[in-house]
Amino acid sequence: MKNLFLLICSLYLISNTQAQNLVPNPSFETITSCPHGDNYIYRAQPWFQPSYWHGNVINSSSSDLYNACAGTAFTVGVPINGGGGFQYARTGVGYAGIFTHSDTNNYREYIEVPLIDTLIANHSYCVEFYVSLNINNVFGMAISNIGAYFSFDSLLDASNLHTIDYILPQVENQSGNILNDTLNWMMISGNYIAIGGEKYMTLGNFHLPINTNTQLFNPSATNSTTSYYFIDDVSVVDCGGVGVEEVSKETDIFKLYPNPNNGNMTMEYNVSENTSPTLIVYDITGRIVKQYELNSHNLVLTINASDLNAGVYYYDIKTSEIVVKSDKLVIVKSNN
Repeated sequence: MKNLFLLICSLYLISNTQAQNLVPNPSFETITSCPHGDNYIYRAQPWFQPSYWHGNVINSSSSDLYNACAGTAFTVGVPINGGGGFQYARTGVGYAGIFTHSDTNNYREYIEVPLIDTLIANHSYCVEFYVSLNINNVFGMAISNIGAYFSFDSLLDASNLHTIDYILPQVENQSGNILNDTLNWMMISGNYIAIGGEKYMTLGNFHLPINTNTQLFNPSATNSTTSYYFIDDVSVVDCGGVGVEEVSKETDIFKLYPNPNNGNMTMEYNVSENTSPTLIVYDITGRIVKQYELNSHNLVLTINASDLNAGVYYYDIKTSEIVVKSDKLVIVKSNN
């Protein structure tokens, strides 16, 4: 199914050159001024870092912006940059850069952007961005866990540069595919069926070190268990009616009822043997509050979530790294 989604997206982009990319400044070419050191992602407006750094996200960050205008005098030039790094931009003369893993202190960086328009409910979106591993005399680790998370509001996080691990990205690189190419740009892509109203996208690694797949690439590096990636050419395109019939077939096999309910509900599903989709429930802030494995041997799951407060929740069903269904869940409680 994942290969089908990627084929649909590719055919759509090829056949419809007028499809609008909902990501502004997708290759980080438009800048307010030249970066003259680390920590300047906010100069590629409207990109910013969602983790609080020095108390704000407007004019301060630790995520990096690279551009050829910086030359060789600074650490953020293109193609030559700090610590012995070297990479040409995939498009133009600029790209972004973030820390994605550290064994020693759980250090993380993210980049976030408001989309040009909000996503439309039940529309299928083709998501794509490119990464390149920055291996030099400082960084020595490659990982697989890099993804994109869509949210209704900005994903501001007060953890001060630690893992945002309370959500799961809807589009993510396959867990077994280590992103270890230092020469070429590697594509991360997938399909996302929108709940409707999502306005922001955040890129990074949303997994704790213990849940991150790693590969030691340069053991002689100063920080051999730290990983750092360049990012370029980010796109989110509404795939329109292409593939809607196939998407509908996939979503119809998952039925959650009753909805609304009091926390007690049933999930009926029909999936092939050895397939184990995951049902993930979020509160309105995007925090995961419940998670259930849908075993292919049962096909019916009775859920007791009566400990959840009354209110509006959202849920995703993921299979083979793809979100195949997203919907709203309403829990009501009697006043008696």
